[in-house]
Amino acid sequence: MRRIFPPAFTLLVCSVFVATACSGTQAVSDVSQGAAEAAATITPDDFRLLIGALAHDSMRGRDTPSPELEKTAVHIADEFETFGLSAGAADGFLQMYPLTVLSPGAAEQQSVVFRGPAGEITLTADEDFVAVSQSGVLEAAGSLTVVESKNDLSEARDGIAVIQIDRTTFGRAFGGGLGDAMRANGVKGVMIAVDGTDTFQQVAGFVGGSSLTLGEPEPGAGPILIVDRASLPEDLGSALASGDTGEWSASVRTEAQAAVDHAMNTIGVLEGSDPVLKDEYVVFSAHMDHVGVGEAVDGDSIYNGADDDASGTSAVVELAQAFARLDERPRRTLVFMTVSGEEKGLFGSQWYTDHPTFPLENTVANLNIDMIGRNWQDTIVAIGKAESSLGPLVEQVAASHPDLSMTVIDDRWPEENFYFRSDPYNFARKGVAILFFFNGVHEDYHRPSDEPDKIGYDKIARITRLIFYLGLEIANADERPVWDPDAYERVVGSGD
Repeated sequence: MRRIFPPAFTLLVCSVFVATACSGTQAVSDVSQGAAEAAATITPDDFRLLIGALAHDSMRGRDTPSPELEKTAVHIADEFETFGLSAGAADGFLQMYPLTVLSPGAAEQQSVVFRGPAGEITLTADEDFVAVSQSGVLEAAGSLTVVESKNDLSEARDGIAVIQIDRTTFGRAFGGGLGDAMRANGVKGVMIAVDGTDTFQQVAGFVGGSSLTLGEPEPGAGPILIVDRASLPEDLGSALASGDTGEWSASVRTEAQAAVDHAMNTIGVLEGSDPVLKDEYVVFSAHMDHVGVGEAVDGDSIYNGADDDASGTSAVVELAQAFARLDERPRRTLVFMTVSGEEKGLFGSQWYTDHPTFPLENTVANLNIDMIGRNWQDTIVAIGKAESSLGPLVEQVAASHPDLSMTVIDDRWPEENFYFRSDPYNFARKGVAILFFFNGVHEDYHRPSDEPDKIGYDKIARITRLIFYLGLEIANADERPVWDPDAYERVVGSGD
């Protein structure tokens, strides 16, 4: 349900945002000697050691889930404890969460039989169709009804819906929520008929293999199939093209095996010093996973992920150590979090924001760090900069520290939807003001060549010191950051 604010509330928020963000008089605190000394502990040499270890070949790309990812999480937990941080999860520094691994059954366990004027037609699994893996055995029988998209499934109630797509209309069938739409509309099964055998093979390869989902295994909504239109008999193809399938029905059976696994986030906490504000939280986050071992490129099959995101993970570790060295702790509580499963679908951050250790309504900011080790030497993108008073604040912090030689700019690539493709979105959709520090992709993105020797270590240290000073300002400010009301309505008001 969208959240609609009364005019008086909107006016108040807008007035505060404009006064804070646009007046140009916002004060940035003088840096104490202790804070400067703490920031100075964030060094290029530290990053060489940290990134070198996280992105070493022995870590095998830190896939989710994997023993190497678990080793990474445990190592970071040990570091947090050594720094003097408190555990931030229910049972220690590690927040465990469940994963379901779905593996398709053998071809002989999947079947599709059409019945129409010409009699029965049986398709061949893996050649003519593939089943989307869902837990257990799923069966459906009923009449065929052609619908435009998953939003029109009510037209196929008590039967089997057929959605026709080509290379450009994949979102008609998927795009999220297909299973929920099936349940809500009483549809027994869905067939997605793909125009073009090449496109069918691409789509089948994308959805027909093993898959990883967040949470415990759940019963499937009903069989979902990807069908090559070229494999259908001519009269059925004509019926689909005309939308007149009244004489056609189908029986479908799919099977897949579900196994339960787990992954974890690492969470450390530095309690605030203010008796009241210590119950508000500033979260520093990065994802510690990468994509593991894959297709070899020039003989190298380990996708090390030095920039993506050993760079951000190392920054969170360095920030935790620097803040822990302060003689005078910040007023608000600081939470240092390295999440997993980002590469699989933002799993770790979704689990945390759906099962938070600390109340999200009292979480005033999330500063997320992902891929900050490459590209420009003296510029950092802060996605979300235009959405809250954090934007003007980070600009003022950068201006107050000319020694860092760092210019902060807004999202250069809005068409790429990086905002929605990384962990801070899970915080933003819950109403937490965010900044996402990011220097863009490069020719080594998601390739084995994303290696430690290509990182700009001086640059990454300066960016992390900037985030340190920004975090200190947020943690010590009298007021929490304020959203721009239009951005709030767009990001939070339309979400859950």
